[in-house]
Amino acid sequence: MTPATLRASWASRTIAIVALVFYGLGVALVAFWPSPVDQGARPLILRGLALLHRRGIPESFDYAALEFAANIAFFVPFGLIVVLLVGGRRWWLGVLVGFSGSVVVELGQHFFLPSRFATVDDVIANTAGALLGSIAGVVALWARRSSRMARRRAQLERRRSRERVGASA
Repeated sequence: MTPATLRASWASRTIAIVALVFYGLGVALVAFWPSPVDQGARPLILRGLALLHRRGIPESFDYAALEFAANIAFFVPFGLIVVLLVGGRRWWLGVLVGFSGSVVVELGQHFFLPSRFATVDDVIANTAGALLGSIAGVVALWARRSSRMARRRAQLERRRSRERVGASA
């Protein structure tokens, strides 16, 4: 891949800025809600897990595993947005900013929200999510570039074909 392949475009930056505003508000609401966001839903979640276990999902996929997976999924957009802002060559910034943001959230919960629990596992899961999002951002930028290059090749081929038809006439 060339450096241009992973460059953030004006369009990707615009999309990322809008997404960052909405995503940031969502993260702030979930992360700093006074009580755990799943507090009232725990019985429903446990029933859903029991249903999944009856359908063949291993028993080891329990409430803790679901929560860990949810924390990963929660930070995937974070890494994606950062890569769309800065470009794929600096994909690691998505991971670094995701890690830093997660530490800030966990420290905020620890010091200011007595009913919330700050854990190292959450930081690990959130950072893994930011990594996956960063990878997705690199793939998206690469795919955009590949698609653009394919369109340009097709246009060039059509132009050459028209020139050959015009020259033979």
